[in-house]
Amino acid sequence: MNRLPAFAAFALVAALSGAAIAQQSAPAPTTGGGNPPAAGNQHMHKFDAQTQLERLTKQLQLTTDQQAKIGPMLQQRDQQLEALHGDASLKPADRRAKAQAIMQDSEGQIGGVLTQQQNDKWKAMREKAMERMQEKRGQKVPSSSASTGG
Repeated sequence: MNRLPAFAAFALVAALSGAAIAQQSAPAPTTGGGNPPAAGNQHMHKFDAQTQLERLTKQLQLTTDQQAKIGPMLQQRDQQLEALHGDASLKPADRRAKAQAIMQDSEGQIGGVLTQQQNDKWKAMREKAMERMQEKRGQKVPSSSASTGG
């Protein structure tokens, strides 16, 4: 199952992007309420750190201090991912590896600002989004809820 690590990296991008991709994978004939996708960005929504911060603030009940620290982290991560997405010179495997590294770095930074309770909830949110994406792609999702150690 060589596809799973690559898919996991994509799923983490989606989960950290407010799970917007997981909830809106089917193309809908709506006028949309946000930014139009960037050129060549057929299947991914444009990254928006402010929207992500608002969602995390609401779902994790971030303090003002946490928001002030996490906001720039999200902006930096999203800028790096957008640049990576637009880099046609990279092979898909290299792009996935770099995206994974960006996401892991971002997760570590954000996790360092959260309380243990917030970290636990954030982890559960990411796992749930990943499961939804796998289900939408028709992949069987093993019941890994029994092994939640981290």
